[in-house]
Amino acid sequence: MDFINAFQRMSVDELREQVINLLKDAYSDGRINVDSLERRLIDANSAKSKDELLALVADIPSPADDNAPGGTYEGNGRTWTINRGTPRRNQTLFAVLGSSERRGRWQPAREINTFCLMGGVKLDFREAEFPRDDININSGCLMGALEIIVPPGINVELSGIPLMGGMENKSGTGDPDAPRITVRGIAIMGAVEVKRKEVKNTDNPDGKRRKKKSRR
Repeated sequence: MDFINAFQRMSVDELREQVINLLKDAYSDGRINVDSLERRLIDANSAKSKDELLALVADIPSPADDNAPGGTYEGNGRTWTINRGTPRRNQTLFAVLGSSERRGRWQPAREINTFCLMGGVKLDFREAEFPRDDININSGCLMGALEIIVPPGINVELSGIPLMGGMENKSGTGDPDAPRITVRGIAIMGAVEVKRKEVKNTDNPDGKRRKKKSRR
C-alpha cells in the first residue's frame, strides 16, 4: 500500500498511532470486520517493531471511491454483489397492521432492526449490494412474520426464541467466500423464515414460467 513507504520513516510509537487510526478507518468503511479490527488493535498495542505494525495493514484493501459502482463476485458458480461504497451502519423497518419490503437493487445496512406487529417484513437480498462486513438482523415478531430471501451461496445463521411461533432457516449451505447474515430475534405467535431462491431473471422478473398462448 502507498502509505507503507511513508510509515517506514516514522518511529515505532508514531507508526503505532497511524496504524491504529488506519485500522479504525478501515473498519468504519467496511474494509475489515469487527473481529479483524479487535485482533489487529490488540496486536498493534503489543507490537515492538515497525515490521510487526506494517504487517497489520499490509493486506487491507485501499479505500474505494464512494461513488464507484458495486462489484460482482463469483464463487462456486454463485453470484452476489458487494457495495464498494460506505454502507449505512443501521436501518429500521416496522410493519404494524401492514407490510414493509426491501427488494430489487438496494444497499442494506450493517445492522437491520425489524419489528412486526400483526404485519409482515420482507427482505429480498437477491439483488442487494452487500457491505463488506457481516449483516446483523435483529427481529421482533408479535403475531407477524419476517421473511428473508437470499441468493445461493450466502451464509445465514438464525437463532432466537419462538413462543407459540416458528423459526426456520432454509438457506442451505453457504459459500465460505460469500457474505454472512446473522439473524437473531423472538417470534411470539409469529414466524421468522429464511429462504434461498435463484437471482431473478431480468427478462422474467416474476421467476414464473410463462404460458404459451395457443393458436386456433
